[in-house]
Amino acid sequence: MLKTERTLLALVIALYILGGCSSIEQRNDYIPTKLNIIQKFNINFVPQKCVFSYPERTAFIMEGNYIHIFKKGRQINTIGGLGFDHSNFNKLADITIAPDGNLLALDSFQKKIKKFDKDGKWITEFKLVDFVGPTLFEITSDETFYIYDDNRKEIVTTRTFEENDFYSFGKFQLTKPRSLNLEKNNVVVYDLAEAKTIVFDRLGQFQEELEGKIQFDRQQKYRLEKFYFQHLASGKKFAVSPFQWLDFLIDNGFLILLSNHEIWICTIDYEIK
Repeated sequence: MLKTERTLLALVIALYILGGCSSIEQRNDYIPTKLNIIQKFNINFVPQKCVFSYPERTAFIMEGNYIHIFKKGRQINTIGGLGFDHSNFNKLADITIAPDGNLLALDSFQKKIKKFDKDGKWITEFKLVDFVGPTLFEITSDETFYIYDDNRKEIVTTRTFEENDFYSFGKFQLTKPRSLNLEKNNVVVYDLAEAKTIVFDRLGQFQEELEGKIQFDRQQKYRLEKFYFQHLASGKKFAVSPFQWLDFLIDNGFLILLSNHEIWICTIDYEIK
């Protein structure tokens, strides 16, 4: 067996063990009852994405080539700006939280993923030499990266960033992905061009396609509408607001809502039948 084949086989087996049997069937014994707001803060810019590191209550908010850092609801730092220094970006494309709680940021022009601590200090970086157009990414607890390459039009999984370690999926199924996140055993992609959410399992097998921007929490499906988000099974509406929500994300049990002047970081309470 060739080295490339052995590497791909090992990655597939690792992903299978990590994820177990994938299931996206909604549990009917969980009923959402209440939205708990952990943090709410005003901003004077239009956010593109926000991620939350729980232990230090730190929110990282992406705006153009800048990342604004809020700790316990108070802004403590801003990093980024155009340039080639460690803390600069040429085209900041996506951010996420590393397994250790620090920040990872993707510069699609430099083809690098940069790592910063919770205060915004540069730690290290990973070069994406064998990628052409990386634009979105996520990471698992065992540091397997899922990277959407806009040139390949597919999602690539890797731990080494070397092409002989690539395992890819999603080609011909994705048009213009706007977000990519992991939910238990699944990879959840929102396609802006189609206004649909496409769900794969961790091995890249297609699971389902859903209308609108969908996020999952405890196998419950939620759709973002203009002025609220809705639990699909019950029809319950949450975060009803007079202003429009731009985006939302559910990650590691935290729900993040973004508008053009406020960000909410929340959890959802459930009752079990």
